[in-house]
Amino acid sequence: MAPIHGAIINWFGHVYGYVNFKMKNTSKNLFPFDFLMMGEGYHNNHHKNFNNANFGVKWHEIDFTFLIMKFLDALGFICLNKK
Repeated sequence: MAPIHGAIINWFGHVYGYVNFKMKNTSKNLFPFDFLMMGEGYHNNHHKNFNNANFGVKWHEIDFTFLIMKFLDALGFICLNKK
């Protein structure tokens, strides 16, 4: 799954979609198809805020992987770096 997932994100995420941040690269967000990638499709957001675990920026950009991480953090299974 990982090679397929990576190919989808790194190809489609630089060809199709929209941008929230002007960058010196071609990264784009894949909404409304991001639900298939569970947040990874917000590629433009990721390139702008690469240290942020939450790739969703706008209200409609829901990063399901980040929500799972927050749930696991609340249960004490992982520790999100809280500043």
